[in-house]
Amino acid sequence: MAATTVAASRGSPLGYEPTQAVLKHLKFDTRQEIHRHIPQLRTTNALLPYTFKNVEFSKNSISIDRNHWTFGQRPDTRVPNNGRVVFPRFAPPTVNTGTVKYSGKGEYLHFKTEKTAEECYELLFDTFFKNGTVVRDTVYIHNLPTFVQTKVTQGFLKIRMMSKLVLGNIETPRIFYDFVRFADFGKLESIQFKAGYRNVDCVGTPEFINCPTLKLDVSNLEFGTENKHMNDIYNLKNRHLEYEYHHFKVDQVETLVEKWLSSNREIGTRFTLKVFSPERYEKILEMFDRCRKRFRGVWSKHPGLGQSFHANGVTIPMREGRELVMFGGFESVYKPDTLEMEVIKGGSSVKRAWRRGD
Repeated sequence: MAATTVAASRGSPLGYEPTQAVLKHLKFDTRQEIHRHIPQLRTTNALLPYTFKNVEFSKNSISIDRNHWTFGQRPDTRVPNNGRVVFPRFAPPTVNTGTVKYSGKGEYLHFKTEKTAEECYELLFDTFFKNGTVVRDTVYIHNLPTFVQTKVTQGFLKIRMMSKLVLGNIETPRIFYDFVRFADFGKLESIQFKAGYRNVDCVGTPEFINCPTLKLDVSNLEFGTENKHMNDIYNLKNRHLEYEYHHFKVDQVETLVEKWLSSNREIGTRFTLKVFSPERYEKILEMFDRCRKRFRGVWSKHPGLGQSFHANGVTIPMREGRELVMFGGFESVYKPDTLEMEVIKGGSSVKRAWRRGD
């Protein structure tokens, strides 16, 4: 290392491995500038994985941090109109070529290319993602281009997601299944998914089941499909399952509690239900009371909460030195009310003394 420093200070070029080490830790914008202005380093630069903060995919665009590319076909061109009709006439382009629009760093650029929009998208996808790119914060997926369905994965080092995946209104499970082929879920901490009746089958996949934190919004499910996902919800064993569903019924909460009590869920496992309906607060209080009576629970409060009252908490005993504490309630008229339950160490919750009527 000392010899390398001395050589560099005397103006000697760095060796291949030191150059790799330096390039790997440079910011995305800096590496792009090197690619444009230092041809000698382009090959080495292109072979190294990138590290991004946020990435966003849609059908015809990619966003990387503050850089955005949109891919499209060339528009129809206006042609002379020699007739009496005053309306302009247009003709499609003579060749099937595309356009690329770029915005970022205060620039807005528009390129015409000799490739189709899909070919341009795939070229950019390979350039930035095929060598084991790391995404430190969030990957957003709204849709994916068609080429992903048939693209060969051989030689493609998977995208390493280190924090969160957000699936926003994807039309079909196929979009998620296609993305799975190119992504590494081993370090992923959280999946956020807005489910509809056409994509809800994603919930049962191993990637959803094994993710530490799973946030599901199923409030858009249409009438007649409410129970399509319930078996998956009952059996999910995520460390924290957050679930927004405004039609969740009291008997469904009872079934969920029953399955948790008979399971071997670890201490710290948590479930959050968000309810937004006219009778939401009364509904949650009913859930507390029904579960307390059926499972021989007692009024209590979660040890991590600072309130002095016990009205919105119930503790239910479990096997093997554990207990299930249910808590939550009203937060704001603008936010959904919550019912939460967590497996904690036995004796940790603060029980209220028995009173007549309990």
